[in-house]
Amino acid sequence: MKSAPTGLVTLLVTGQFVFCDLYQFTLITGQVLRYTTADVDITYAGNTYSSALFFDQSGNKAVGHWKTGLDTDTWQVYAMPVEFDPVTLALFPITIGSTPFLAAVAAGALAGAQVDIHRAYWPSWPQPWKSPLAAFSDGSGTFVIVDYFAGRVAAIDVMRNQAVISINSWLDQFRLMMPRNLWQAPCRWTLFDAGCALNQVDFHINGNALVGSTQSQIVSGSIAPAGWFTLGQVTMVSGLNAGFRRMVKSFDGTTMFLIAPFPFTLAVGDGFTAFPGCDKSIATCQNKFNNLVNHGGEDLIPKPETAV
Repeated sequence: MKSAPTGLVTLLVTGQFVFCDLYQFTLITGQVLRYTTADVDITYAGNTYSSALFFDQSGNKAVGHWKTGLDTDTWQVYAMPVEFDPVTLALFPITIGSTPFLAAVAAGALAGAQVDIHRAYWPSWPQPWKSPLAAFSDGSGTFVIVDYFAGRVAAIDVMRNQAVISINSWLDQFRLMMPRNLWQAPCRWTLFDAGCALNQVDFHINGNALVGSTQSQIVSGSIAPAGWFTLGQVTMVSGLNAGFRRMVKSFDGTTMFLIAPFPFTLAVGDGFTAFPGCDKSIATCQNKFNNLVNHGGEDLIPKPETAV
């Protein structure tokens, strides 16, 4: 249940009031963005909420769903950058950092952002309009419900001139699997990640495609023992496929067989950089990478189908 500031219930009973929403986005980088659905900027709690985004277009109102129990509450809103201030007519350079708003959102700037939505009420809008307009929670005629909705950005759909932002409440965090690490025999780390602690650069091998190479296999010659590149990856550094990377299904000691083909024909002499793969077993960790100290599995745990 949301608690209402003193006097707000009385104001709502009159049926004569106006309101706007205050959106605060805290990005995973720590940057904080504040916007309002009002036609002018709003100041609240020492912060200014910009009216540079146009919310709640006709027919596309913000929609919130509150559910009983532990089901996740949801909020969806349409946001469109405004080209100029409707009061002062000043141009609005809407950016996140130095990137235009929609371009930044399309690139993932709001992914995983924390969202706090407040709702501010007044008996009426001021006449004439003024910007910024102050909102308080001290009973001076304006009232603010703090955290009317709170959660994290779950999905974003970017269109030509607007973005549809879907937000899940913090109840969504109950979907996370616990404990964080699954106890299992195979290593839980990904090769060369922070848990594995190996440096990928230390294991790269350069080579050139030899006669017999195709888009689906690279004849490399005897540059490593059989199986070395199995489950690894290879990146082309020259030729038509320069910059493309593919996963290696198997390596027989002279030829890398790829999971998916390269888009263009390989020519003899095309350069590549290959990296080994890991099957996450304790033997591979010890014998192939000499990295047993960072092995992330519990090899003595019985397999799930083992009966005792």
